[in-house]
Amino acid sequence: PPGPPKSHSFTTATSKTNNTSKKLRDPPTSRMVALPPRLNVKLALHEEVSSTAILDEDNNGDLSTSHLFVEGKITAQVSSSDASKNAPFCLHVSGAMISAADITYSNYCTPVNNRRNEYSYGSEIEGSMKYEVNIPKSKVERCEVISYTIDAKTHNMPILVQPKALLNNQNKCRISVQIRSNLGNHGDLANFMIVVAIPNTVQGSTLQVTRGPGTYDNIKRIVTWKIGNLAKGKSNLVSVEAELSSAVAKLLVDKKSTLKDAVIATTNNKIIQEKVTFPVLVRCSSDLDQISDLSLDAMDLDSVPASIVLQQTRSFRLLHRVGK
Repeated sequence: PPGPPKSHSFTTATSKTNNTSKKLRDPPTSRMVALPPRLNVKLALHEEVSSTAILDEDNNGDLSTSHLFVEGKITAQVSSSDASKNAPFCLHVSGAMISAADITYSNYCTPVNNRRNEYSYGSEIEGSMKYEVNIPKSKVERCEVISYTIDAKTHNMPILVQPKALLNNQNKCRISVQIRSNLGNHGDLANFMIVVAIPNTVQGSTLQVTRGPGTYDNIKRIVTWKIGNLAKGKSNLVSVEAELSSAVAKLLVDKKSTLKDAVIATTNNKIIQEKVTFPVLVRCSSDLDQISDLSLDAMDLDSVPASIVLQQTRSFRLLHRVGK
């Protein structure tokens, strides 16, 4: 007769503590891989800017282009999850204006295979520069890593200034300045101030501020308006009125002329615009914007991996001039 069925055998191990049998497992062969350190990088870009509006005669006399000179600096503050040291990182600076920039880097920076593009700023072709930034663990405050100057022309200003002189009546002229904050600004403009120099073609002793909180200095012949803040996309209008000088008044066409009123007004306003010219200075600042088009980024280096957490701030102070 056939024997009993064969039993299958398993290799087991017996626990000494609870007398239960468990299947043997192969020992783990993989090792834990350490994560790269977390590197918190705070970059701050600040620019001191002086600019002059350029009258574009081909654009109906609109002031659409500005010649600017920028003095800027970039600072970095670094903290790391590594208690012993800060990992270095790559600072990437790019933008069309970089080809017009004169850049100076500090001892914390080392250029990385930099090749400026061969085109001038006017070509609007973006260039870039890369730097290895290594800030010691002992430096907990912001450190200046790059300073630069830029001499260039731009259409992208944070403000648009429109000065105008018109004949108010036969002997009196109205001088006005309208300023609009660019709708593309990231925030409001602060410390806003407008200064208008009064020309000799009007009688300073007859001047009256007709719009805005302006004060007139009769000795310096300037009117100053301290506006404070100007919200993005908003505009502000200031104006004064004064009697014309006798020399300019004699040039005007009398209303008793046989010419039509519209012709008289057009002729006289053209005379006013030629004779009553006045420079305008505008000061303002921002903690959320910049004037140049430089863009910043921070990345880890191939040779030193790190998990980069980037924060950026931008600011500027501007002195803008319109007119001669």
